[in-house]
Amino acid sequence: MKFINLVAISLAISGLFSSSLMAQQQTCLTQLEDQALMMKSKREGLYREPLPRTQSTFSFNTEQAFSDYLTAAYLQISSENPRANLPCPVYTDTYLQLVAQGSRPENATIADLISPFELKHDNSRKAVLLIHGLTDSPFTYHDLAQVYYQQGYTVRTILLPGHGTAPAALKDIDADDWRTASIYAIERTLKDFDQVILGGYSTGAALVIDYLTQGPTNDKILAAMLFSPATEPHNKNGWLAKWIDAIPFVNWIDKDADLDFAKYESFPFSAATASHQAMSRINIDELAPRQLPNIALFSTFSDIDTTIDNQVTFKLLAALHDPKKRIKNKLDRLIYYGDDSNIPTNFPTDYEIIRDDCDNETCKKIQGMSHIGIVNKPSNPYYGQHAYYRNCGSYLDNDTLYKACKYQENIVFGERTEANLAKHKPFARLTFNPYFDKLAMHINDFINDIESAAR
Repeated sequence: MKFINLVAISLAISGLFSSSLMAQQQTCLTQLEDQALMMKSKREGLYREPLPRTQSTFSFNTEQAFSDYLTAAYLQISSENPRANLPCPVYTDTYLQLVAQGSRPENATIADLISPFELKHDNSRKAVLLIHGLTDSPFTYHDLAQVYYQQGYTVRTILLPGHGTAPAALKDIDADDWRTASIYAIERTLKDFDQVILGGYSTGAALVIDYLTQGPTNDKILAAMLFSPATEPHNKNGWLAKWIDAIPFVNWIDKDADLDFAKYESFPFSAATASHQAMSRINIDELAPRQLPNIALFSTFSDIDTTIDNQVTFKLLAALHDPKKRIKNKLDRLIYYGDDSNIPTNFPTDYEIIRDDCDNETCKKIQGMSHIGIVNKPSNPYYGQHAYYRNCGSYLDNDTLYKACKYQENIVFGERTEANLAKHKPFARLTFNPYFDKLAMHINDFINDIESAAR
């Protein structure tokens, strides 16, 4: 999709996303600096509701071109996101490359940054499809996209239904909607390329596993790569969410300011219901009669992930690592951010586990890898070490600590464990990976290995 088309689209729908809430001089970054706006939006939910839904013409039929899908997704974001047209000068390497390829304007808006994208290698027959997680957007993959692109892969991302607009949009979707979008993107990519890697972060990883174990799968798929895979939450009462959501006027688990342009901060009960549905499809009992195809599996997660129960993830990886069913299980590997004592004693001894030692001052100050930090590099201009955004969702009920977390000059970062929150006040959840360069190296090594095995 060329920028000239985006301009035409923007002009055609410009009246739909104007808002008295946005001063003309504001940007997505100046809004973060506006403490009064931050607290008002947290209290009143200024950006919690999407604009009126538009009628999509995209049916997720695999005969429809991926370029048509990208256009439809951009149109939806542009018309329903109340801040879609807000200038957002966050220029990642991926964004600059999209500008050079003619699919984004030089001056970015929120819609430009969070819409699904395709980084094209014109003469390549191999691609990676990346699926984001719950409450996220394709911006999740701006850093990882470069790793794959530099290995010669065309990089595709998708937007899961209910995302890219405003948190309340998640009230109208379920896991089947996400599966429909994922299946379209996977099978369209298999039509377009000869070799395909499937990648998923958090809920996106669950969708990848679910697809692969439904069978039969396409021999074009080389591997699955899972980042902080969503297997089972620490909170074992997720099944209750749908019943709580049915109670009138009880709609939200968390209410935040929603000034993070790339990720929802507020969280409705309906989203927990959909997430539970997605994860339930890949629990060990559900997968027992199903089989992962003979492809290699790459995973990475933290031992103190406070979103997902990593012990369940270990069990899932062990169950999928069956040499009788998968010859290529020898290529399986886990990039593990954690202590050996947390690895189950019955985890397969032949599973390659890679741990990266801390060798710089940045990681020495970090109090544990977080669920959300793994995919972003320290130099990310928005989520990185010296960037604008801070995740302060631990203090939604304490305005004093919330503001200190957002605006105090020097604070501690890490995973939001009870111990960290008790010891460090204020404390921000880590939004970047201090080991990202090493992770990129491990991804490159894995890709080299799976390509060698495919020859």
